Amino acid sequence: MSNTKKWLIIILSLIVLGLIGWNLSGSDSGQTTGSVINDGQPNYQTDDSVTFVYNPAGDLAYKLIATKIDNYTESKITWFSQPVLTTYNEAGVPTWTVKAFKARLTSDRVLYLYSDVQVDSLNKESQIQQITTESAVVNLTTQDVSSEDKVTITGHGLNSTGLKMKGNLRTRTAELIEDVKTYYELQPKEQQK
Repeated sequence: MSNTKKWLIIILSLIVLGLIGWNLSGSDSGQTTGSVINDGQPNYQTDDSVTFVYNPAGDLAYKLIATKIDNYTESKITWFSQPVLTTYNEAGVPTWTVKAFKARLTSDRVLYLYSDVQVDSLNKESQIQQITTESAVVNLTTQDVSSEDKVTITGHGLNSTGLKMKGNLRTRTAELIEDVKTYYELQPKEQQK
């Protein structure tokens, strides 16, 4: 083999190796590990989740169960499928359950509930036992609850319907604002033996 052929083979081999190296390094340069791709897909998903949230004193504030969670980091929104929220008082006793078909949690701890919203009291002595509506908003920090839809409130001896509601789960109060109709049923007192 002549020196010219040897040099030509060496130069061509170096060019091929250089092109292979350049090709391998170029394919990784388009992807950065720290960037978030915004293609409308959630950054985090999970099925059958239970989330516990504690207050600053370390006491359980609420528990949120969902069949599916989709978290969007960039928009700071989390979607829940079939959520069940349980709130707790300062003594750690469960006070309310809040259920819906779907819910959206924003970064400021406001939970927007959609379709078949049902709020049930876990205290048998509470005057308000159940609230039902099609959509509601719950501030998880203050436990304020509101709705712009038709609302039905049932309790001990009462059934009340109206449009728009505002209330607070912590203080166990609810106020219907428009077109209110309330029906009371008088309960006979049990006779003492």
